[in-house]
Amino acid sequence: MSKKCVIGKCALCGRENIQLMQSHIIPKLVYSRIKTYQSSRFRNYFDFNQLYQDGEKKPMLCHECEQYFSKYEVEFTNKFLDKYLDLNNQSLPPQYDGIQNYIISVAWRIVYDDLFIYNSFTDTYMRTTYELLEKRLRKYLNQLRTDNVVVYTADAPDETNENQLKSFGKMILACEKAINYSTPESLENIETHIFTLKELGYSDELIKLFDAFILGYSFNSGDQKKYVVFSMYKGLVIATIFWNNKAIFIPSNIKELFKSMQRKNALKSSLKEEIDYTLEQIKKAYPKNQEILNSNNTREKLEERYKNAKRIR
Repeated sequence: MSKKCVIGKCALCGRENIQLMQSHIIPKLVYSRIKTYQSSRFRNYFDFNQLYQDGEKKPMLCHECEQYFSKYEVEFTNKFLDKYLDLNNQSLPPQYDGIQNYIISVAWRIVYDDLFIYNSFTDTYMRTTYELLEKRLRKYLNQLRTDNVVVYTADAPDETNENQLKSFGKMILACEKAINYSTPESLENIETHIFTLKELGYSDELIKLFDAFILGYSFNSGDQKKYVVFSMYKGLVIATIFWNNKAIFIPSNIKELFKSMQRKNALKSSLKEEIDYTLEQIKKAYPKNQEILNSNNTREKLEERYKNAKRIR
């Protein structure tokens, strides 16, 4: 049965009344490297009856934007992920030029999904900051494009009413909007990082437990200084962090370099706290998931499904 065609607005380029693809939040190439069997399916661990054939997908991007992201995903897989897997998940290969673009493309999808599909952070003052981060990441990604897609954005100046009289306040707002629209996104106070679970201090036993898990979401520190979007799979923790302050930080001397290390350590500490929380939720969900597996011969059906299936890793 063919899937229902979804017509709507592309979340990245902003074009309306266009067919939306079933877009992966975490790229399909990641899921394909976690599959053990060709017939493997994925489950939502916190809703065990929810199945995914090849990963979580949402009607989010048009075909052209899917193709645009695809080049970053293929490059990341070939130049980093596969090399990392060849090292048996023990150490990180060198990071290539442009890896930041892949990280930001995934971070943007995660924070967009959190904000506008799951509708997270509703009625909280954090939502405004997350919305600003989403807008900045989207603007950065769109300004890198070399295709012929015309990008539409709510930040574009309204030329249809430029000859109409405006109040002073509206004139100031229009000027600020025009300046923001024309100024390239510099990613000021936004950083990307890749860690291993080993580097964050986890034991081999826990790393093995997390090996088949794929997750990604947004969180912030209690003091609102750190807003983090991260994904985790195959022992990798990939993070985009927005430092919520107005000063740009460039480590040009020893003192500033020391501060930079402090910031990195602060991020690692926050990530570990969040992963520890996820681990606690996994433990809490375990008895219920075992109950589901033991009911209606589910475990036997799964064993039969994979008994003769072709193993790929």
